[in-house]
Amino acid sequence: MNIVVFIKQVPDTNDVKWTENNNIDRKNMESILNPVDKQAIEAALFFKDNYNAHIYAVSMGPDNAKNVLREALSMGVDDAILLTDSKFAGSDTCATSRILSALIKEKLSDFDIIMFGQSAIDGETSQTGPSCAVRLNIPFITQVNKISKLSDNELYLTSDTDEAIREYKIKIPCALCINNYSVSPRLPKINGYIKAQLYDIKVYNHTDLALSEDKIGIKGSPTWVKNVFKNKEGRMCNFLDFTLDKSNCYNEILKTVKEAKINND
Repeated sequence: MNIVVFIKQVPDTNDVKWTENNNIDRKNMESILNPVDKQAIEAALFFKDNYNAHIYAVSMGPDNAKNVLREALSMGVDDAILLTDSKFAGSDTCATSRILSALIKEKLSDFDIIMFGQSAIDGETSQTGPSCAVRLNIPFITQVNKISKLSDNELYLTSDTDEAIREYKIKIPCALCINNYSVSPRLPKINGYIKAQLYDIKVYNHTDLALSEDKIGIKGSPTWVKNVFKNKEGRMCNFLDFTLDKSNCYNEILKTVKEAKINND
């Protein structure tokens, strides 16, 4: 059984830098493993622990994205792949899903389950996982928070959304997007750290995946970031002292609200 878990290097939210095209500058920033992707790794390890699955961790990004792949290896993942190419830069979720699904078709076609974190903290779109599933023509379930068992090529699991908690049965091959997983991500052990540091991570570019340049990166992205800015709205506080005249409190507050043109219906 082969599991592919896609993980992402995301910026430390206290140190975000931008390129001239209003994309995140991933080469010159402090980065971490997307938190919910750790949950996806733990969910993938469920299949290794119970069904002897082989797990591939995959990340797309610059060379320093190897750091999050080594973190995944230290947790118990078996193999790691980095998709890196200057032609990938600026890819939106559409282009990204094209690249990730091309990897599956060209290099990992014997997969059983592909897994994602529900969303990344640098985008919060939740589009990449379902888009990959559609490109691969396989069923998918989002907001998966518990995996119960695998029986007769069918997977039993639970999805927890804002509307309801639902139990599903889905045939493999399939795609799962993990969120609020019921088991906390495990801590690496010493032998995991050693393996991660010694492991030779496989690297593929767009030619390895038979992708044309006009289908990836900025050229292959139908959406783009027009502008990026920090919210400059601040708070202007007026302190009213009614310690000497409490009887005038209501009128003064009402007057202040009206002057601020706030609808107080």
